[in-house]
Amino acid sequence: MNVGKLVSGILVAVMVASIALLANAALTSANNTVTLTQVTSTTAGFTRLSVTGYGTLTYKPDQAVLTFGVIGQGDTAEEALGECSSKADAVVEALKRIGISEEDMKTTGISVSPRYDWDVKPPRIVGYEAHYSLYVRVRDINLVGKAIDTAIRAGADTLGGLSFTLSEDAMQSLQKEVIKLAIDDARARAEAAAEALGMKIVGVESITLSPSYTPTPRLVKAEAAEGGAPPILPGEGKLSATVSIIYLLQ
Repeated sequence: MNVGKLVSGILVAVMVASIALLANAALTSANNTVTLTQVTSTTAGFTRLSVTGYGTLTYKPDQAVLTFGVIGQGDTAEEALGECSSKADAVVEALKRIGISEEDMKTTGISVSPRYDWDVKPPRIVGYEAHYSLYVRVRDINLVGKAIDTAIRAGADTLGGLSFTLSEDAMQSLQKEVIKLAIDDARARAEAAAEALGMKIVGVESITLSPSYTPTPRLVKAEAAEGGAPPILPGEGKLSATVSIIYLLQ
């Protein structure tokens, strides 16, 4: 066997195989480059247009929330709490009689503290005072004035708060409506821009919705009505939404 010829043959075979591998790698690399270029070209074929749309609508509240305070006094803490409890029960029963459900009323606070005679040294306890807070949801907006008058007449000492709200169903319906208004506004702006550019909208890349908000409705002052029940005019509230959309133009 001629060892020199054998080695030469092996070297030639190795070189051929190496050349084939290098050629294959180059071809593969070239193919990948073409694919990437095509994707880049396709993506670059769109023009991105960022638009912000706004939606706003007004509404009239359909519910109100009231907070009443009741005060009880006594020589002992027990007596003060007892008087406070009796007055609170009377307020609750009176409100139930005008159509407010017990499920729409709840206790939000109760406390008792000593009363002092500060003119003597050292100050001495002369009795106790209890405070009770009652939360009331009025689902019929027309009952708000009557509810206030009824509670005060029944023994409530203070009206601690009055706010107007929307029922959950009404809120959800209005939120959908105001979001649609914002999206329609964004679309109209985008179409106007696309037309001016001689292009057309072919897709949406992304959309961002900003939270809508509900400002507290404005209160309207009015003179007291006959019969003692104060007129309650909740005014109007506003609900708004903002959307940011990136459109694809071609």
